Amino acid sequence: MRLVLLFITRYLFSKKRTNFINIITGISFFGVMIGTAALVVVLSVYNGLEDLTKTMYSRFNPDIRIVPERGKWLDGKTLQLEVSRFSEVKRSSLVLEENAMLRYDQQEFIGTVKGVDANFAKVTGIDSFLIRGNYQLWDDFGLPYAIPGSGVAYTLSISLQDFRNALEIYVPKTGKIDLMRPDAAFNKRVILPAGFFDVQPDINSRYTLVPLAFMQELLGLDSTKASAVELRLQSGTAVKAFRKTLQAHLGNTFRVMDRDQQEDAIFRIFQTEKWWTYLFLLLIVLVAAMNLVGALSMLVIEKQRDIALLFSLGANRGHIRLIFLGLGLFITCLGAGLGIGLGAAISWLQETYALLEFEGSENFLVSAYPVKLRLNDLVVTLGGVLFIGLLCSIYPAMRAAAVFERLRFSKE
Repeated sequence: MRLVLLFITRYLFSKKRTNFINIITGISFFGVMIGTAALVVVLSVYNGLEDLTKTMYSRFNPDIRIVPERGKWLDGKTLQLEVSRFSEVKRSSLVLEENAMLRYDQQEFIGTVKGVDANFAKVTGIDSFLIRGNYQLWDDFGLPYAIPGSGVAYTLSISLQDFRNALEIYVPKTGKIDLMRPDAAFNKRVILPAGFFDVQPDINSRYTLVPLAFMQELLGLDSTKASAVELRLQSGTAVKAFRKTLQAHLGNTFRVMDRDQQEDAIFRIFQTEKWWTYLFLLLIVLVAAMNLVGALSMLVIEKQRDIALLFSLGANRGHIRLIFLGLGLFITCLGAGLGIGLGAAISWLQETYALLEFEGSENFLVSAYPVKLRLNDLVVTLGGVLFIGLLCSIYPAMRAAAVFERLRFSKE
């Protein structure tokens, strides 16, 4: 192995008789380095976007959400009492969601109305993200108030200063519909808006918050019914581990979801796009590394006298194959290592100092491109690039072994 390492080091750093081999090797090296750096940066950007999305949804979604496995409603009071026995649970809230038609001053919109209790703001922190008005579900006289998202308010042209118009909410009744009186097929309630919240575009344009009791009355349900129980956990709680514990305790009757599972489709899209991009960039690295095949093949031709010398010194076919295979991997590893260092440095600088900002950043939730460097991405990137280096080194190594065999047979 010392002899093998000696020849690998010599072939890597010594000047070749054919200068074109040095040029091709250099192109391959820099191609692998830049491609690897691009991989690290792009994966870090995807991580940053994913974390930003999780942060935005966390303003509205709880740490844990419990829904019925079958059907739409559950006995909220009983379940709330059951989960409150866990020391990890800090607060709990009952919510009741249903799609409905909203009307305001001749404007109509189909959205989701979410009935919430007094604990909802403490579970999610939604009261911190009001852009107009106040977070108020009831007034001192027992009058209910609605808090639509900013997108809903914009679509319906809702004004907090317009006291002549109220927000009308319609939900369909269950049972048969009288075609002679289609208006009788809906339950209708009116409610005044108290403020607008702004947490995330998809949520802003879909949700309207109303008091839980108002929603139960609108749907004709008793005061114990809810569509979900939402939990805020104590600081430092391992959320995923507690979710599994709670799921095992509640059994198959309920489905317990953490924040990632509540928006599973969105985060699955993030992961799919991230790894397809990874494969696409890895193909670019493969194209750059293909120059390595030519460089090593030309080096085999140039070093035939060395191969003959190694044969005279007692080397076997495996030694020759290992020298050229190790040379290709060493070049790839060096380029990948420098590329990972460069990509990690760029990502760290962007994450720490926000060097690259959005144009017109005052209109965005963040001013700079979000970036998050993760160790597992560095490991996956290094593994993928080294695998490419191995593939590109196999053919020249086999060719060098074939040259060795010809020399051996000619001697014999």
